Amino acid sequence: MKYAGKMIKIHHLKLINMKKITFITSNKFKLQEIGAILKDYGVELEQKKIDYPEDKEDDMEQVVIKAAKNLANELKKPVMVEDTGLYFKAYNNFPGALPKFVINGIGFDGIFRLLEGKDRTVTFKTYIGFCKPGEEPVTFNAEMNGEIIDKVIDPDTDTMPYNHIFKPEGQEKVVAQLSLEEFNAISHRAKASHKLGKYLKENL
Repeated sequence: MKYAGKMIKIHHLKLINMKKITFITSNKFKLQEIGAILKDYGVELEQKKIDYPEDKEDDMEQVVIKAAKNLANELKKPVMVEDTGLYFKAYNNFPGALPKFVINGIGFDGIFRLLEGKDRTVTFKTYIGFCKPGEEPVTFNAEMNGEIIDKVIDPDTDTMPYNHIFKPEGQEKVVAQLSLEEFNAISHRAKASHKLGKYLKENL
């Protein structure tokens, strides 16, 4: 009984010591993925849905730098933002920073037609920007290679669209078939989140 009580006390203390930052996103899946990583670094995410300007003529790093700095100063609290791009080897790294625009515009069938008879290799690239009010942002990035397959897997699974057709390098399954733990062991977003977590552990 004493041992059990001690464990409860330690767990309670850990919760009290959790540091909190605001994640600007409307995407519940990104919140789940990144939140699962950062909790191991003693960081809790608070989601806030705010639309912010994204100049797609800028590279993704500049997008998250500008957004993180402006939002941290506006909200007067530490914030993080995230942006992910998709790069088709067969099309000179198209669509880049516009993966959502493409999937919403042409759907799975349109992507399959684009890649018919082509190299199906793709790369996902993620940039995370973090900023405290009145300070300069820091960024963390990572990428994951794989391929777009030629059919939709597990269409009823509640996940991001590309997860139904993207098979990570070295995997036999598409992302939609992987558990959160399995995906976070290999994903671009998780790798960037680990970099952020290490930074926050020392600087927050």
